[in-house]
Amino acid sequence: MSQNVELVRRFYALSPDLRDVDPNDPAIFDDAFVHGRLDEEFELRLPGDYPEGQSIFRGREGFRRLLVMMRDVWAEWRVEPERFFDAGDKVVVFTRVVARGSASRVPIELPVAYVWSIKEARLTSARVYLDRSEALEAVGLKPD
Repeated sequence: MSQNVELVRRFYALSPDLRDVDPNDPAIFDDAFVHGRLDEEFELRLPGDYPEGQSIFRGREGFRRLLVMMRDVWAEWRVEPERFFDAGDKVVVFTRVVARGSASRVPIELPVAYVWSIKEARLTSARVYLDRSEALEAVGLKPD
């Protein structure tokens, strides 16, 4: 397994803990992994047809806003990685988002793909795709 795939895999291993943190607590960035591996200018892009709508989250403040939004919109949520694809300085991850709306209590399961960019052993960006084939094509990989 490549170092980049392992880096992304370790980030997903943190995901359950992120549901339980106070997004306003700056200590979430004190974690050695997050502080050392999440680039200061990290950027997450959600597509327009995503449940939360098109959004871009940048840097620590953006990451904090993402956590606040997730807690407001979803009573429960988790991202389950299913498959990792090594594409050099990018890693594609097929995931399943499982959530329950805060207001509606309606459950969803959504298969999505993330394209992670890595530079100098740091996560610099992630882009979410609702079409997994599109994510693979974005990094030059052929869908199955």
